[in-house]
Amino acid sequence: MKIEGKTYKLDFDEGRTLKISGKISEKPEEYKKMDSFFEKVIETVSELRELTVDLRELIFINTSGIKAFCVSLLMEADEVEGLRMKILCNRSLDWQVDAMPAFQNLMDNLEVVFE
Repeated sequence: MKIEGKTYKLDFDEGRTLKISGKISEKPEEYKKMDSFFEKVIETVSELRELTVDLRELIFINTSGIKAFCVSLLMEADEVEGLRMKILCNRSLDWQVDAMPAFQNLMDNLEVVFE
């Protein structure tokens, strides 16, 4: 399952890995597609109880993208009992170094890993 915009790609292997890459700075309707996509991911992983989100190739994300990511993915994932999530980050991307540790406050079973 995947969706692509002009500058970004969301790819879920329907196993345990969601890869988000490119640059997310889109029109409002694109975020609605992302919200729906994230809902389908949560439905799938609710039975698996584990999700890895690979952001290592996500170069940029604007505030609307962060909102979609936080509200539609992280906060919804936190509602799934027993779900563990790991976010893989790129330590050479300043926005990830600055923002990702704060995301741990949004979900109990969240691990942020910098590579």
